[in-house]
Amino acid sequence: MQCKIDDLPDELLEYILSLVPPYRDLQECKLVCKRWYRATKNVMEHNEAHFQKSVAFGSLLWKSLPSKQLPLTIGKRHSHSACIYNNSMYVFGGCTARWTTFNDLWQLDLGTRTWVRPLTVGNYPSPKACATMLYYKKSLILFGGWSHPSPYPLHQQWKLFNELHIYSIESNKWTAINTLETPPPTSAHSATIHGNLMVVFGGVCNGYSSNDVWCLNLDSYYWHKQTTSNLKPQPRYGQSQIELGRKHLLVLGGCTGPNAAMNDAWLLTMEDISWTWKKVNMHNTEWAPTRIWCHQACKVGNYIIVLSKNRRQTKPNDMSISLRKVACQRSTSQRLCESNLLHERQGNLSTIDRDENINGRHGAFSSDNTLSMAAFRDQPLRSNSNTDRRLESLRREEEKIRNKNKKVVKKAENTLSIFVLDITNVLSDDCNAAWIPLKQDDHSGPDERILYSLVVGKGELIVFGGICKEHSTLGGHTDVNDFVYNDLHFINPPRYVI
Repeated sequence: MQCKIDDLPDELLEYILSLVPPYRDLQECKLVCKRWYRATKNVMEHNEAHFQKSVAFGSLLWKSLPSKQLPLTIGKRHSHSACIYNNSMYVFGGCTARWTTFNDLWQLDLGTRTWVRPLTVGNYPSPKACATMLYYKKSLILFGGWSHPSPYPLHQQWKLFNELHIYSIESNKWTAINTLETPPPTSAHSATIHGNLMVVFGGVCNGYSSNDVWCLNLDSYYWHKQTTSNLKPQPRYGQSQIELGRKHLLVLGGCTGPNAAMNDAWLLTMEDISWTWKKVNMHNTEWAPTRIWCHQACKVGNYIIVLSKNRRQTKPNDMSISLRKVACQRSTSQRLCESNLLHERQGNLSTIDRDENINGRHGAFSSDNTLSMAAFRDQPLRSNSNTDRRLESLRREEEKIRNKNKKVVKKAENTLSIFVLDITNVLSDDCNAAWIPLKQDDHSGPDERILYSLVVGKGELIVFGGICKEHSTLGGHTDVNDFVYNDLHFINPPRYVI
């Protein structure tokens, strides 16, 4: 007896549909017939409910997708902008470990897990990092950011932007928006959309942290500075901003200065002429993450997901990359960079640019060792009867130099863990939120990092990029370098059987 899929009971049909990726393929299943429409709708609702329950109970699982498995891979970067639209994640800009900024736009198809680089037209934004990018009516709204200038000449100041660009997803076109009034050049700020209003808070403005609120009408492109209550958050940058409906938003964490991280939360009520700030009473702070800055938190139902270092991993790991280049024009790292550049000019160092895919440039260069060994091999040898012995001596000398210059890279000691903040009562009169006690002994997350992107897909969270400190040894001496990622990580609930 031949059995067709239409002969299956609804429970089996829904189970089969639950195995389909929850993006374009599952959406198209709704178009087959009325029965499939109902079954697909039930699967989507079950998946979302199961995702929220998994968040509350701390049963989310990490899944990695190494960039080597992808046919086309986005360049390594941190401090980029990312947002979700329909079945895709869009990534703009960011910078390399050497603070070279991008202005390219990439699209990740979440159904097939493949990268595509749209060949956009129009007025391109400037290469920059730490800008905000939000989705609104089939467009991406890009505002602010910063770029570090070319190292030549020395002692240049980094640049902040107050550019406003709109990317039309349908026409694949960038449009620069010029307005009469505009916020000051701003970077490392936060933004959310409420109706037709984009609300921008904080950031670094003219070298100083800010706690101002600016609003952009997305229909008329009119900016205005919003008045708020006298009680307000401290000026900060690198914070997360969560949309809570049309009339409320939540600001979480951030930095008030180098090595001055905050772990507080503030609720902004957007009513009346003057908007009102209110500090959130935080409970179970012993279960809070060690840092809530330089990466975006995400809202899932009545919970906020924050990624941070595993609290049980007590070994020190200096993650003070932060935004010192943004907060301090003459930071220690910048002075060290300039010192290295002076040495390069004097010929004491031979540095090779390994930054790949910068604003459309592709390519890789040979290593320092390869060049030095090639030059060594090209030296002419004196002709005598002991040629073989001299060749063997040169080979041993070459091997000795190669071993001396070989760097041993130590894997990061810490990994990212998941922290959950319950905001069910944040809009109540008590205005409180509580960190959920979760087990933090899982080491399945990626290496600890900051300045990555975290966005919410359909029944999953997507983590991309970031930067961390990498410890390497050279001739017995330990160096600390910045290491940048372009790997993808997904946070999913356990398999749900309907």
